[in-house]
Amino acid sequence: MIKIENLYKNYGNLTVLNDISTEVKKGEVIAIIGPSGGGKSTFLRCINRLEEPTSGTIKINGIDIMDKKNDINKIRQKVSMVFQHFNLFANKNVLENLTLAPIKAGIYTPKEAHDKADELLAKVGLSDKKYAFPHKLSGGQKQRIAIARALAMNPDVILFDEPTSALDPEMIGEVLTIMQDVARDGLTMLVVTHEMGFARNVANRIFFMDGGKIAVDDSPKNVFSNPSNERLKEFLNKVLNH
Repeated sequence: MIKIENLYKNYGNLTVLNDISTEVKKGEVIAIIGPSGGGKSTFLRCINRLEEPTSGTIKINGIDIMDKKNDINKIRQKVSMVFQHFNLFANKNVLENLTLAPIKAGIYTPKEAHDKADELLAKVGLSDKKYAFPHKLSGGQKQRIAIARALAMNPDVILFDEPTSALDPEMIGEVLTIMQDVARDGLTMLVVTHEMGFARNVANRIFFMDGGKIAVDDSPKNVFSNPSNERLKEFLNKVLNH
């Protein structure tokens, strides 16, 4: 579904992504872990060109997103993103946040978009917040709405950029539960995360990124029970024993 070849991202003399090539199959849940500054968020943001890669190719469903002839906004409709800081429209209520893009993009009629929003709000357990504005919601509720908004586009892939790192500890669980449900529905997910429990129990592949490369691409079982890479061992020792 996603094929990446020789991906580089430079900021001036600094190489943030260094010759990454990988493939993601439909329905895979990939947890992207690793130290800060390893290129995790940049990698994720290159997949929908929120960051412009310096060179390389990224194909989604066979479409080269680096080819300027292809409409990136059309491609983004199929590649939703959930951000660390929710990015909800502050001046719109929850229902408007969920229906604005699908109506504008012509994915749904207003009635269909409203029905879909109702269904998604029930899924994330927030039907009672339909007319609430973001400032009235807790961080966990905002993030659950952000996930519902990503799903409202009927995407093929959802990219999650540290979706729980801005949350209080007691809200992390509620967001991870929703993400587990989404994974069970068979959606392709790439998740930059510090939540090792989620990486171990929900992902079926783990990318350990270090120094702008995918240093390890393996199953959760191997990554957590039998890490062969020294940097990965160090990283896990720090995060699991802090």
